[in-house]
Amino acid sequence: MTGWNYQEPEHHASTGLPISILLLSVLGISAYLLVGGSLTGGERVGSKVYLPVAQTQDH
Repeated sequence: MTGWNYQEPEHHASTGLPISILLLSVLGISAYLLVGGSLTGGERVGSKVYLPVAQTQDH
């Protein structure tokens, strides 16, 4: 065990855990969106825009 010194900071960090958490998050969000899209029946509902009524001033 001459190569391991537990008193010094780690020099070679492992990137496996952060990358796996990131990939699992992306897959979870994608699955959520796909399931949500399939549950809506695929019907496209148009958006309605309500414009404010123009007011005129009488002098």
